[in-house]
Amino acid sequence: MDGNLLDDPARLKAERDAADRAYNEALTRLDRALQQLPADFPHPPPPPDEHQITPINTLWKITPSAGTGLKRRLAAAVQRAVAPLFEQQQAFNSAVVDHINRNVRVGRETHAAAATTLRLLHDTIADLVRFQSVLVMYAQQITPYVDTRDRDVAGLLRGLSGAINAVADELMKRSEALLARDIRRDAQIAALEAQVAELRTRLEALPHSTAPRA
Repeated sequence: MDGNLLDDPARLKAERDAADRAYNEALTRLDRALQQLPADFPHPPPPPDEHQITPINTLWKITPSAGTGLKRRLAAAVQRAVAPLFEQQQAFNSAVVDHINRNVRVGRETHAAAATTLRLLHDTIADLVRFQSVLVMYAQQITPYVDTRDRDVAGLLRGLSGAINAVADELMKRSEALLARDIRRDAQIAALEAQVAELRTRLEALPHSTAPRA
């Protein structure tokens, strides 16, 4: 870490404030981007209309009325005359009914697939919205968590600083005590040296006072 930054609390605070503003702005954008489940979510299409399926499957075959007597003979003559037309119409009816019946099954499966897809899409979007909500709540907890950790670190630093100060005070007291002892020792040594000097002076003067007189 840059030593100048540690020596400049104002600069450190400004950078922390800028980081806090940037984080809060990013959190606001994240919150605004939170998706919502559409209120008018599409519904599956209606199932195929099978109202006329049974009549179609019953009425597609042409069956001429037999009748009796003259009517029967006349119907038979007409039937022989228009038999090719009846056969063509019968084939057409059969193809139409077969096509309708096949498309009814396709319509049922298409309806079921559309309903399943829309339900899955609805549930997926709902799960995504819940995840985004949880993500925003998690992001909102980062700052209080970091602040708590900062307070813990600050408390540890204060405790460490107090311990260092206590040790420094103790060392200072011991240093002062040692200095005072050294001063006292120096004073004692100086006093002792003075006494020794005085005694030497007396000893040097002693022979003159005891010399024999003429």
